[in-house]
Amino acid sequence: MDSDVYDVVIVGAGVIGHSIAYQLKGAEPSLSIAVLGDPMNSVMASRAAAGMLAPYCECEQGDSFFRFCRESLDRYPAFIEELTAVSGVGVYLSMAGSLMPASSVGDQWDERLRFFREEKIPHEIWPVSRVRERCPDLAPGCGEVIWVGEGQVNNRQLHDALVAGSGKRGVRIIHQNVTGFQRYSNRIHAAVTDSGEIRGKRFLVAAGSWSQQIGKVLEVSMPLKPIKGQMCRVAVEDGRLDYTLHGLATYVAPWREGNGFVLGSTMEDRGFNPTVEADVIQGLIDRAARLLPCLKDASLIESWSGLRPAAEDLMPIMGASGRYENLYYSTGHYRNGILQTPRQADYMTACLLGILKDPIAEFSPDRYDL
Repeated sequence: MDSDVYDVVIVGAGVIGHSIAYQLKGAEPSLSIAVLGDPMNSVMASRAAAGMLAPYCECEQGDSFFRFCRESLDRYPAFIEELTAVSGVGVYLSMAGSLMPASSVGDQWDERLRFFREEKIPHEIWPVSRVRERCPDLAPGCGEVIWVGEGQVNNRQLHDALVAGSGKRGVRIIHQNVTGFQRYSNRIHAAVTDSGEIRGKRFLVAAGSWSQQIGKVLEVSMPLKPIKGQMCRVAVEDGRLDYTLHGLATYVAPWREGNGFVLGSTMEDRGFNPTVEADVIQGLIDRAARLLPCLKDASLIESWSGLRPAAEDLMPIMGASGRYENLYYSTGHYRNGILQTPRQADYMTACLLGILKDPIAEFSPDRYDL
C-alpha cells in the first residue's frame, strides 16, 4: 500500500491519536507521521462524549492523576486557540464553570468543599438568591449550588479540528483498520491493514477500547475493556443554562451555538454492545429534568452510545512499551479522554522525542507488563 517508512505510525484516529500526531508534527516538523484507523470507531469514543472538562467535580483526591487532569484543563484555552488557527475549524470552548447543586451533592457537600479548599480549586458557594439570579431555570429544589472553575468543549468540533490540523501540518491520514503487525524479535516493522502494510520506525497504540484487540495481536495481555455510556442531545435554546450541571447520576452539558444540551450518561459493563435503549434515554431525560425542568418537554435531537476505554486500575496507559523497543501507548483514558487531550499530547510528544523529564509511574505500561 505504501512504500514509505514513517518515523511514527499512530494506530487510532480519534482525539487522542490525532492530538499526538498534531502536537508531534508541530514540535518536530521533519518527522514523517501516519495516523491509521477507521474514523467510524471514533463515533463510539471521541465523538460520543459530552466534552466536559471537569477534573474538580470528577476527582476526589490530589494525586498524580488529578494533577495531570488539572494541568490539561489549564492548557485548554491556548491549545484551542492555536488549533483553530492552524486547522481553520472553529471549536466551541467555554470556561464558564460547573454547578453542583446541594440536592445532588447531598451529604458529600462538606467533603467536596474541603477538597476544593485544600487543593486551592477555584470555587464559590452560591446561595439560593444568587442561583435564582444566575440560573433562573434551575429547579427550586436544587438549593444552594457550588460553582467550580471548570470548562466544556464541543468534542466533535475538537475532533474535526484535530483531523484538519494534522493534515495541514503534513500528517498522512490513512482510513484503514490495523489487523496485524510484522514483527521480528522485540521490534515492530510494519502495521498490516486490509490494503497492505504501513512500515514505520516507531508505533503508537491510541485506539481507545480497541487497544485491547491490538494488544492481542501483539501477544500482550492488556487489562482494558469498554464501559458503555448511553446519552442524548435535546433541543434547548441558548441562554437557558451557561454552565455544565452535575447532578445525581446525570449531567447536563450545554453545547450552545444552537446545538442544544447533551444529557448523560450510563456506566455499563456490556462489552462492545452499542445498543441504544429508549427507556434508558428517557430515564436520563427524567433525571436531568428534576434539575432543569425545561428539559422535560424538550425535543430529542439524537441519542447514541459510546465506549470508554477503562484499564483495570482506571488509570491511563501512557508511555513506552517494555516488551517492544519501538512501541508506545496512549490509551485507557476512561471518562477523561477529552479532558486529558492537550496534556497527554504534550506528554506523549516528549516521550516519543526522548525528552520526557518526569514520567508518571502510575500511568506506565510497565505496570501491566506491556
